[in-house]
Amino acid sequence: MNIHSLFILKNTGACIYSRNITTDFDNIEPNLITPFFSALFSFSANVISKQTPEILEMGGFRIVFKVKGEFIYAILAGSSASLLFIKSRLVSIADVFEEFLENNDVEDCQEIMSAEFDSKIDSIITGEDELIGSQHLYKKIIDFIKRLMLENTILGATLFTINGKVIYTSLPHKILLSSLKELEIRHMVANEFKLTFVSLDNGQKVFTRKINIPWKLDPLLVVVLFESSVPLGMAEVNLDKLIKTIENIL
Repeated sequence: MNIHSLFILKNTGACIYSRNITTDFDNIEPNLITPFFSALFSFSANVISKQTPEILEMGGFRIVFKVKGEFIYAILAGSSASLLFIKSRLVSIADVFEEFLENNDVEDCQEIMSAEFDSKIDSIITGEDELIGSQHLYKKIIDFIKRLMLENTILGATLFTINGKVIYTSLPHKILLSSLKELEIRHMVANEFKLTFVSLDNGQKVFTRKINIPWKLDPLLVVVLFESSVPLGMAEVNLDKLIKTIENIL
């Protein structure tokens, strides 16, 4: 996942909530990090007026932040983390935080301490809030993919949501990252997720395809890796069969 920490700041720079998702920054006080964020925001005043998430990349890390009302929501993540997924997390976190403020009195500079709110944040960051209602469906799809691998029909596959949440993967890390990068680029340029094909240097074939499940609002995406010995035409036939089977799984 590579999402390390979440910070919620007032637009004055005061940190009123922080949550470490991994242990990478456990020993660093939020008040040592958030002034850096505040300085960046002050340096670029136009950022504060924007409603869409912004991205800063440095030293192997990504800082993705969203400004909404008088609050700044910032996620610190690894450089390989899916931007689409992080951006969708920030939107959900902002909504949940607004609900929290409606039901709780919070002083201007008070640091929020709430186990219930922590639990909601953890659920959003991990993507569990979106997966709970579809776990049974995803298990069927994953079992089907694993069966195809045992039959040597495919070498591996990745299943992820349209916003970049990886549900399952058996692909090499390099192929997974390139697939997520491609998704980000397509989303930014045209919001199109049609069939794509890449032939690797070793002759292996990588297909990315959208899966439309009638009763599910958002489509899924699947990346499938075929052995170099599989002819292109046969790979396309097997891919079509895979997609149709998944779309008909109930």
